[in-house]
Amino acid sequence: MSPPRHNLPLSAGEFVSFVGRERDIVDLGRLLGTARLVTLTGTGGIGKTRLALHLAERVMRRFPDGVRFIDLSEASTHDQALRAVAVGLQAVENDSRTAMDAVITSLRTRNLLLLLDTCEHTVGPMAELCQAVLRDCPRVRILATSRQPLHVPEETIWRVPPLSLPARPTPTDPYAAGPDPIPRRDTQRYESVRLFVTRAHAARTGFEMTRENSGYVAEICRMLDGMPLAIELAAARVRLLSVQQILRRLDDRFQLLTSDGSEDLPPRQRTLRAVLEWSHDLLTDAERLLLHRLSVFSTWYLEAAEDVCSGEGVDPSDILPLHFSLLDKSLVVMDAEIDGTAHYRLTETVRAYAAEHLARSGGGDDRWERYLRFCVTHLEEWAKGDCAPLAWGERLVRLRMLDHHRENHVRVVDWALSRGRVDEALRVCVALRSYWMVRGLAAEGSRVLERALGTDPDGQSPHLRARALALHAELRLDLDTAPRVSTLAMCALEAARACREAGAAASALATMALLSLRTGALDEARQHAERARDWASQVDDPATEVATLDVLAQLARRRGESARASGYLEQSISVAENLGDRWSVARCLHGLGSIAAERRDFARARALFAEALSVFGELEAAPATAHCARELGRLYLAEGEALRAREPLSTCLRVSFTSGQRIAVARALEALAELALAEGEAERAAALVGVAADLRTSLDQPSAETLRLRSAVERRVGGARTAEAWNAWRSLPLEQVLDRALAFPRPPAPVAGGPDSLTPREREVAELAERGLSNREIAERLTISQATVARHIANIFRKLSISSRAQLTGWAVSEDGV
Repeated sequence: MSPPRHNLPLSAGEFVSFVGRERDIVDLGRLLGTARLVTLTGTGGIGKTRLALHLAERVMRRFPDGVRFIDLSEASTHDQALRAVAVGLQAVENDSRTAMDAVITSLRTRNLLLLLDTCEHTVGPMAELCQAVLRDCPRVRILATSRQPLHVPEETIWRVPPLSLPARPTPTDPYAAGPDPIPRRDTQRYESVRLFVTRAHAARTGFEMTRENSGYVAEICRMLDGMPLAIELAAARVRLLSVQQILRRLDDRFQLLTSDGSEDLPPRQRTLRAVLEWSHDLLTDAERLLLHRLSVFSTWYLEAAEDVCSGEGVDPSDILPLHFSLLDKSLVVMDAEIDGTAHYRLTETVRAYAAEHLARSGGGDDRWERYLRFCVTHLEEWAKGDCAPLAWGERLVRLRMLDHHRENHVRVVDWALSRGRVDEALRVCVALRSYWMVRGLAAEGSRVLERALGTDPDGQSPHLRARALALHAELRLDLDTAPRVSTLAMCALEAARACREAGAAASALATMALLSLRTGALDEARQHAERARDWASQVDDPATEVATLDVLAQLARRRGESARASGYLEQSISVAENLGDRWSVARCLHGLGSIAAERRDFARARALFAEALSVFGELEAAPATAHCARELGRLYLAEGEALRAREPLSTCLRVSFTSGQRIAVARALEALAELALAEGEAERAAALVGVAADLRTSLDQPSAETLRLRSAVERRVGGARTAEAWNAWRSLPLEQVLDRALAFPRPPAPVAGGPDSLTPREREVAELAERGLSNREIAERLTISQATVARHIANIFRKLSISSRAQLTGWAVSEDGV
């Protein structure tokens, strides 16, 4: 009898149940066609063994002598490892040759794939064996799995990634009871979700993923970092718990994620804790200390690790080699490279395990204390640098770094508050002021501040508290009702006056001026703005100075004093340009564009909006992008260019949705309703405004715009049809509203030869062209660019089926006579 083709420990039925990794298997199959030694590395539970087994089954037909699987998990010494390989190959030892000789003799003439599984305990002997096989057995290829590479010269390392995960969406409702659902069309895209659903269905036959529980399933997969073993253990719990309960219990994941009693898993993988203890036991004492201390970070770069994690058993000069050893052993993973600085992270599960050990060792508070000092020092240095001239490229680098460390700063504030270190927590928050503003993180920043301000208020430094109160009012401006924000600003102003904190007083007064503007109290707004400017002059705080000038510009615009408003904005641009702050410059350009649009200087307005949008886009500043895109879309509507308005207004809605600000979504829907009216889609306009009205009601921010748009719809289709359309989309989930809002009706084909096919602007241009005016003369007469005139002329020729200006003569008369 011929020997079996393989000894793989999976039956055919289990091969079929393998979920995900389709791309990995295809790519690895190709790689094994050229590389003789491929090592699959990755943290425990990432699925190295299962991937290797299924890959081996897939490529087995390439090897006449099949596949031989060697399990090394029980081997811990050199002799045990080589003997395990010899036994798996049925190679015979005798007194005259060693296990190594027996293995090489057995493989020398064979054409097979040797699968060495779980090599991390025996890296040395397996490296020696692989080198000998590669040298003496030319038709053997090796596939190894290990938590660290074997470091053999011919080795090709394949780091097994987590299963694909749905990105965590920015919630449009930050106060929703549960996570946002996954759109139905996306449920099969993510390997982690597919694995959870498959294993959950096996655990409980009636389990299905629904709109109601899909968000919880996605969040479970995210919290478990796409780790297959952890996801399978979590899915097994649906036999007893709902997915909502599983998610709530994941904070105690090591107790929850245990085997369901089946014997499918080896002992080292029966619980999530066992998987991690298996890796932890392989570390040196210094490596363990560093791993535990790294748990204070959500992400870090090497210099941060050297500052925070050194000392008491870990020399600063040892951080680099220890760090790379942990990276080699798949406990630390590469995170990202931010402008030339490599960042690293622990998976959530490894971090939770390492944090347990750090707390148990009694050294946790010391490490957190060092990390808090590190954050305060660096953030305050950067905040101070924002007030001095700094190249725009440097500002962008800082913004990207702050983006990447956003979770770190929230966590360090939470720790500081839990230990009564309230002043340090407030210092972190105040230093993040400009970052929160640029990124539109008002909701996140204000929630962090609320916790800090509410912790031991009497023990806080008066100056710090005043600045934090003023920042809190500033952040809540677009989130709370006017009375609530007014109360917050008044409290900040009183605190600032009491300790003569000029910057806080100026900020609070600027917030009060904006509130007064929004309620139409222009005299009150002017008084607040002038007092804000007086306070701002006492401190070197360009951010507050620019904010104050912005308020004065808005006030001047409301009074019809556009020249004065432009003057304030130009002054603000001068301040910002001296600092290299293109963000503030772009905001002022946006304001100048709005003034130009009010003057019907459309060409200048478009140019200013375009320049501002380029900076906002470079910054990925969602709220500012949405606001500017909305105004550009409305500018096209004012010019009678409804089709051209679609793109900027679509951008406005998408970006507003991504930002998670419901008021921004409401404003975008209102702008799209205005577009729908311009395109003759009155009932579509009513559906859009109905959703916008609900969002405004939930925020207690009503708008006259809503009433104006509804009245416009009623004038076109009557009250009954308006009411029906108004309610059509209100019960839909917001992501479905997004899809429908962006599914524009096909524009009607123009009727050739008829003036009804021309827009109002095109009719103006056609009449002037008929009188013999040149493009330049038409541009001057209508205050538009010559390029715009040329585009209108081309549209007119197409719609009227003519090819020259001479054919325009008498066109209006002839049409009237039809």
